[in-house]
Amino acid sequence: MKKYLSIAFAALVCGMAVTSCNVADDGFFITQTNYRLLTFEDDDWTGGTNYLGGSSWSSLIDDSQYGGSILYPGEEGTIYQWNDDKNTYLAHMLPNGYGDNAYWGGGHAVSNYTGVAESEATYELQLAIPLATGHNGSRNFCVHNGYKSYEGAIVPALYFSDKKARIIDHMYVTNTSYTLNEMRKSGTPFKNGEDWLKIVATGYNANNLPTGTVEFYLAKDGKFVTDWTKFSLSTLGAVVKVEFYVDGSCTNEFGLVTPAYFAYDDVQVIEDL
Repeated sequence: MKKYLSIAFAALVCGMAVTSCNVADDGFFITQTNYRLLTFEDDDWTGGTNYLGGSSWSSLIDDSQYGGSILYPGEEGTIYQWNDDKNTYLAHMLPNGYGDNAYWGGGHAVSNYTGVAESEATYELQLAIPLATGHNGSRNFCVHNGYKSYEGAIVPALYFSDKKARIIDHMYVTNTSYTLNEMRKSGTPFKNGEDWLKIVATGYNANNLPTGTVEFYLAKDGKFVTDWTKFSLSTLGAVVKVEFYVDGSCTNEFGLVTPAYFAYDDVQVIEDL
């Protein structure tokens, strides 16, 4: 389980495991925000038995990063999905962009593939990051795949399975090894210092109306995100769903040339008190 000393301290003084507090002038603690974390760590699993029959986040990690039976089950197989039930209630199901239940049509896949040098990474290592761990020294994290090929295209989303609107305050993101390699290797069409790559996130309320859009640059002005970095989503307000896609300037007649991946971890959800 990930350790958060500030959270543990707050739990002692407030009596809640995930509550932040302030000290008032009279010395009493005032509860400000109650929040929950989606960590993808097995110690934090609360979802019961998942669709694969497992009872852990690790049971949702495919043995093969590309072409495995979990993320590529075939048209007769069960589409990949997960649910942080009884915790944040964040959930995801592959959008089935190509109609064959496969991850190449976009989605969010749980991963523990770390320490892969970008120079070694191809699409066959699509779930790997160059860092040694997930955020805050963790084992597991999640990898997004997907761009918006046309207006109105189905893109991967996080949604609350209980349909209750909440504020997603932030997540931590970083580039995958494969994406970094395709942006920085010799002969790549991605022009360092000129081209850019970013995450676009749009929130939706219970009426499926957009609440706002926020962006995060994975590469810009010759700089590349190579560490776990905070991506704030709080300005989207209370949402029941957030759609994500990767956008970039390096394109051809078929669309985005740069691999549309990023890794994310430790998603903080604010709960109403």
